[in-house]
Amino acid sequence: MLNRVFLIAALLGIIALSACSGPREFIVVDQRETLGQVFVEQTGNIGNSSDADLSQDVAVRREFRHRIDLRLNQNSNLDRRAVEDRILSLYDLPSASGEKVCIVLADVPPRTTYQYEIEWTQVVREGNVEEGNTPGGNLLGTYTIVIDLQCQTVGVVQVS
Repeated sequence: MLNRVFLIAALLGIIALSACSGPREFIVVDQRETLGQVFVEQTGNIGNSSDADLSQDVAVRREFRHRIDLRLNQNSNLDRRAVEDRILSLYDLPSASGEKVCIVLADVPPRTTYQYEIEWTQVVREGNVEEGNTPGGNLLGTYTIVIDLQCQTVGVVQVS
């Protein structure tokens, strides 16, 4: 009987200690930068109705999401939202969305209309979620996050 009382008291003590220990400490560790998906789109029509060459900068915008692919280990016991917030903070991203502006130099001959093909490439960071406050702890998961877009002009189409 005394052993049973001692066992129950020990179990209650373990439960109380684990409840008081608070959330699990973790750190987000950046590992590498890669390039992700590529998207091609065309600008609107850029027309030149004059008799002289037209040369101007055209700003092309693209909104995107800082998409996080988070793969936590099954036994990590981490709050997914807290980890995602820490990842956004690591890369100094104020929210889950961003905007990129690409400047296209439009050179359009007289009485001609062009469209420019713009290639957008995702800039992706990869890293680990590790236990503790310093790198080198137990691996709790991995992540990838789209942090930015690169752009370049890849073609010109004459519309008229």
